Amino acid sequence: MNCPYGQLFAGHYQPTKKQNMKFEVYDKAKWHYESKDMPNELPEIAGATHIAFFVRWCVENDLMSREIEEDCAEELQQIKDKELDCRDFFFDDMDGVLTSNELNTKGKQFAAAYYHSDKTKFAKKFGYYLADYVNWLKNKLGNQYNPDTSYFYVENSEANYNEIKEICDKRFSEFEKG
Repeated sequence: MNCPYGQLFAGHYQPTKKQNMKFEVYDKAKWHYESKDMPNELPEIAGATHIAFFVRWCVENDLMSREIEEDCAEELQQIKDKELDCRDFFFDDMDGVLTSNELNTKGKQFAAAYYHSDKTKFAKKFGYYLADYVNWLKNKLGNQYNPDTSYFYVENSEANYNEIKEICDKRFSEFEKG
């Protein structure tokens, strides 16, 4: 594992002004596993399941940057083939940070509109990823939902990913329609 991208760029590379890109940090695993709500009995990786689901969806929809596609081709194929846990890829090759650098132009546009803010025009109309994730979790857990800790306990399963994938597919379709 550990494609060259993770060592060179992840979370550290700043585009030049000439490239006309706004660098944005969408999410960091440490924001979750270092939070006061993170249950002590869980490993750090439990704080990144929701991010890895989104990254996997981006991988499967060819929204990763050219650099990652070139440097991590083997790992991306392993994710698509379900041979590599995307959380491991996220920690090992992306340093646990999801930024605009990891996504291609369409991926950046979608993540900026959908991933983490309810303030974008798109999010105000359709919703945003973190709210969709919480709503999915509330529906899944019902009365057992705890707003402080439930998302740390989400099983990194194919069934759970497929449910999140369905939500992301719907939002991406809405995004593409404008």
